[in-house]
Amino acid sequence: MLTESYRYPDTGDHVTGAFIRRHEPYDGYWTASEDRALAKVADELTAILGPREEVKALDAGCGEGRLLPWLARFSADVTAADPDPDRLAKARETTVADTGFSFAVSPITELDGGPYDLVLCSHVIQHVPTPDVGPILRRLAGITAPGGALVLAYSRSPVGRGAFSLDSVEAGTGVRSRRVSREEFDKALHDGGPALPVRHLDPEEVAADAAEAGWRTAWEWTYHVLDDLGPADEHIDRDELVNASGPLRRHLGRDLITLLRRG
Repeated sequence: MLTESYRYPDTGDHVTGAFIRRHEPYDGYWTASEDRALAKVADELTAILGPREEVKALDAGCGEGRLLPWLARFSADVTAADPDPDRLAKARETTVADTGFSFAVSPITELDGGPYDLVLCSHVIQHVPTPDVGPILRRLAGITAPGGALVLAYSRSPVGRGAFSLDSVEAGTGVRSRRVSREEFDKALHDGGPALPVRHLDPEEVAADAAEAGWRTAWEWTYHVLDDLGPADEHIDRDELVNASGPLRRHLGRDLITLLRRG
């Protein structure tokens, strides 16, 4: 289980940056794909949330606060929490007009407060020990108001093919992704080290864990489609293509964003 002594291995997001440069199908795709996913979930949230002055929000695992301005679109009262105090120090620099921020150095499994109407947990559960995913979802349900929303984003695998890797940047080769076992993944998180442990979660497993924790799935969207779909250029709307097809949606895409409702 992660504690306050935890430090995120990819300082400066160098591993993630190298991965993007090597794998995105064309320049600008990675950012555009995420922006579209966030815009789509924003449309869903607008229909269910009240005025932002009445919404209490939480960014659970906020990192350096990259998505705090996005979350502040829906809430004037935002709590940001992360177990890494160095990354949280960067998040504290975030300012948004007419928004009050509070900050907590804490693992998600030890968070309290709320009840929150909106919780964001973006690309956290792929970097935690495997036994922690269920407790994280249960803790978030415990501090979310009935009917409240959880926006959960994570690195996904094809359905039924969950996987684990240790990713690192190597001179001359860019990013190296070494597939490992579940046991090696958990050990790397426990021991620390320069490599970034990444779990590629099976969406059906996550959905089952979420349901057991008291969440119901309201909406989902696959994005960062890095798979070969033919000519890889901006003339292919790869995200719409994949999300319009059940079979493609089961097997393709690097990331998944899900809107869950409590109770």
